[in-house]
Amino acid sequence: MRIPFFLLVFATAVQAQTAELETYIEVRSGTLPIILTVPHGGNLKPANVLARRYGVTGTDSNTVPLAEIIIEELAKRYGGKPHIIISHLDRSKLDPNREMEEAAQGDPTAIAAWHRFHDSAQQACDTVMKKNGVGLLLDIHGHRHLDQRIELGYMIKGDILKHSDAELNADAALIASTCIRDLDKRSPHSFAELVRGPQSLGGLLEDRGFRCLPSPSKASPAFMAGYFSGVYDVAAHGSRDGGSVSAIQVECPWNNVRDTSEHQRRFAVALADSLGIYFEVHFGRKLK
Repeated sequence: MRIPFFLLVFATAVQAQTAELETYIEVRSGTLPIILTVPHGGNLKPANVLARRYGVTGTDSNTVPLAEIIIEELAKRYGGKPHIIISHLDRSKLDPNREMEEAAQGDPTAIAAWHRFHDSAQQACDTVMKKNGVGLLLDIHGHRHLDQRIELGYMIKGDILKHSDAELNADAALIASTCIRDLDKRSPHSFAELVRGPQSLGGLLEDRGFRCLPSPSKASPAFMAGYFSGVYDVAAHGSRDGGSVSAIQVECPWNNVRDTSEHQRRFAVALADSLGIYFEVHFGRKLK
């Protein structure tokens, strides 16, 4: 039986679009209970995708190679790789870390790419929950703030971080609004300790030579200083709205973290080592 010509044309078009989307949004399955998302490191500017007319369009330079080195260091220590979703589209064409309207601004290909990014991230979270019960999503970004610290975003605004530990711990509505809502329930530590104590991710990274915010040394940003507290990706795929995968937006400074391959490796080693301790302390399980 001959297949009608129009069906062959349609099938070819679908295959071409699928291949195109796979180029724009790279998805790799992993075995560890960790998901890495990299929304702003791409540099592809296809002519068939309209330029975004508003919103931030700057690239988080070197976040893709940094993520690749993090994958390598996790594999060395724990015998497996994280799940990974990378947008290779330039941010002038797509911003996956925004709701679809602002992210794609009506372009059909950008909309399809946005769906692939977030559908794949959610599928990775579902896989992690089914296999491991719990997990952690790290949304990898870059910043150029004057204070060159690693900024860890839990969806807590900078002015709220100025509150005392006792105030943070007592604010049930605040805790429920964060992307680590489920992890707070599991961790034997208080909420404030989970966010900025010695065994918080910021505290563990500082022990390995990387200044962080929030952390034991810097509980909150200075007045009028820049700080990214976390937006769409960690809200959509963290545990704020349910599930047992918590999420952290990891904003990496340029100096001494993203600027050279040597510094990228040093940070990846520190992060991989820290995550092993973090999982044991707060999730109550070994990462290996």
